Amino acid sequence: MIAFTLITLFVAGAFTLGIYTIVHAMEDELLSQEMHEKLELIVASPVRPNATLKHLGLHLFTSTTPADPKISQYLVNLKPGFTEVEASPSSYYIYRQTIRGQDYILVQDQSMYEDGFERNLFIALKSGFLLTILVGVLVGWLLARQIISPIIKLSEVFSRRKLGALDEVAIANHFPNDEIGDLAQAFEEAYAKIKDALWRERLFTSDVSHEFRSGLMVISSSCEVLMQARAKDDPDCERIQRIARASMELQQLIESLLIVARAEYTAINPTKTQTLQQIAQDAFNRWQPAFLEKKIVFNLISKDTLEPRLFNADLLLTALSNLLKNALNYTHSGKVELIICSASVSVVDTGVGIDVDQQSQVLKPFIRGNQLPLDGLGLGLSLIQRICENQGWQLSLFSEPGRGSTFTINL
Repeated sequence: MIAFTLITLFVAGAFTLGIYTIVHAMEDELLSQEMHEKLELIVASPVRPNATLKHLGLHLFTSTTPADPKISQYLVNLKPGFTEVEASPSSYYIYRQTIRGQDYILVQDQSMYEDGFERNLFIALKSGFLLTILVGVLVGWLLARQIISPIIKLSEVFSRRKLGALDEVAIANHFPNDEIGDLAQAFEEAYAKIKDALWRERLFTSDVSHEFRSGLMVISSSCEVLMQARAKDDPDCERIQRIARASMELQQLIESLLIVARAEYTAINPTKTQTLQQIAQDAFNRWQPAFLEKKIVFNLISKDTLEPRLFNADLLLTALSNLLKNALNYTHSGKVELIICSASVSVVDTGVGIDVDQQSQVLKPFIRGNQLPLDGLGLGLSLIQRICENQGWQLSLFSEPGRGSTFTINL
């Protein structure tokens, strides 16, 4: 609309200036011809009464006729032909011509004519210019609405689409066979490819999670049976416990991957909600045996009076479990603290820490700290970061190499 208005402004301004220039040029030409004819008639007439000339608003001066003091100042260095003089409060048309060796100057007072005609012409041009601009703004607004409306409709149609609906009418059917229709068709094709890929990915993750869970359940139940059949001082008990712990960690990783994969659904429809105290206590109970086995002090500390605010227990517990797992793996001795406040939860360890050049990279997928030769894919922190982004939380870290790390989730 602004572009259309600017174009109208330029065209209307050019036309207004052109009309004003042409009118003045034609006016000068016609007045020059008229005053030439008047001067010839006056010179040809043997009698030139001053009363008649004055009645017509004319003044005739020759080399022998003195000029009016009010006009004489405009006759200095006057060129032959027509000259227009605009002075306040009077305006004059002056015509100079030499006839039969005699120099004549004809002066016509046009103050009233200039005041009337010039003012009316200026008002007409100004009114026409402003009216044209207003019409340009109105037409530009109407055209803009007409051009933008199908794009708005296209956006609204897309916003109503849902990936779960398989029997939707093609988007292109809502639009005529024009440029917007071609755009809608291109969107429809890209949308169909994305939807197909997402459905295949959902089926794949569902099948894989089912098969993995079945296998892990067999491993876990077998470990429980083997532990019941052996004494606690049996050397095989430690191996069985290691297998059970690896099975539990693998199951936890699968759960984390699935939660992030279906994060949109989980964020809207969480399977359960709990307070921060309940979630932190659950994480503490789950990981305390592993810290005791490694002989690392593990404490749950509550610093503030917690509000009875509910959180997505699945996502927050997954994030805390991954942080505690990292603290367990990268801490040789000392202690690990799970600190909960009114608006945040932190995991503080006295482990190996993270190198300064790696701190900006560890939240990315497949990036691991190089302090320990531990197995893993480097997905834990990236999963936490994605969970925090999904819930509107903020993950931050502070680490000193050789002195430990602090990971904080601002809720």
